[in-house]
Amino acid sequence: MVQGDRNFHRRERIAAIAEWSKAGVQQPRRPLPIERAFAERVAQMNRPLFRPLELPNVGGVEYHRQVSYLVDAYDSIPARVDIAFDSVWKAFEAATKRAASGNVTDRLKKLAAGSGLDSGILSLLLADIPAQSCEYLFKRLVIDFGSLVDPEERHRHQPNRRLAGVGDQDFATLLSVLQTRYGSNGDHADHRKGAMLLRRALSGEKVDLQGVDVTLSLPVRSAVLLSGLLYTARNDRFHGESFSPFVSSAATIRTYTHPYFLFLASYSLLSSLWLGSGPCGVGLQRDDVVANISANLEAAHDLFGRHWLG
Repeated sequence: MVQGDRNFHRRERIAAIAEWSKAGVQQPRRPLPIERAFAERVAQMNRPLFRPLELPNVGGVEYHRQVSYLVDAYDSIPARVDIAFDSVWKAFEAATKRAASGNVTDRLKKLAAGSGLDSGILSLLLADIPAQSCEYLFKRLVIDFGSLVDPEERHRHQPNRRLAGVGDQDFATLLSVLQTRYGSNGDHADHRKGAMLLRRALSGEKVDLQGVDVTLSLPVRSAVLLSGLLYTARNDRFHGESFSPFVSSAATIRTYTHPYFLFLASYSLLSSLWLGSGPCGVGLQRDDVVANISANLEAAHDLFGRHWLG
């Protein structure tokens, strides 16, 4: 990113608000170059970017409240997949109240441990996390944590603290190696290598860590997905700790892959909770849900191409 790009985007953001101050916000904003480029890619697709499952009208205020959040999410696609993630996460978080007890942190831990989520659906998602999402997770778990010197600050670092309870030696070994080999003292190339090693481990691959073979179990990998990636991203957005992604001068097509995966993963996990006639079930059939998730992941690869893993 060059200084001119940053200044251009700053001027465009201020200019947009100036125009709205005169005409009102019903006036469409002039899209930024990356927004135009993304819209053009979507328009050139020969298939829908995302196709949700048809849902039954089974009644119940809680269920229809969750459905209302999905309508908000789908209204935001394709231009604002980050807002779509915010909305579908609300539906998923609300649905977890029937699947597990405790606060949301406790519920996510219980779901990751094998309570209420389909293992096949979890495996589908874990095998296809985009590079951008792994780099985000690497930054939050490794770089940000490694930059803290005060032991008390390290103890309070929420992304790592939420995963401390998984009690898995292989995961502890992975984090230690990521920190010492690729962490805060490394350069961009080291960080990229660390993120890709993390991606391999999350997919279930056996990885060699300084002569020690490590394979993370599905419950551990699921905990990293739910509590490490999704919930951390949700909190960063909720507390205003991340830049609005697509009006940033740093935005590229690759930038879209991270929030899109967050959205698609949250949608898939909600669909998993809605399977059959369990505590959260609304009668969705597993084969239909798996086929739908697979098709939506294929569409994402069609849209993003090399940027998914680039």
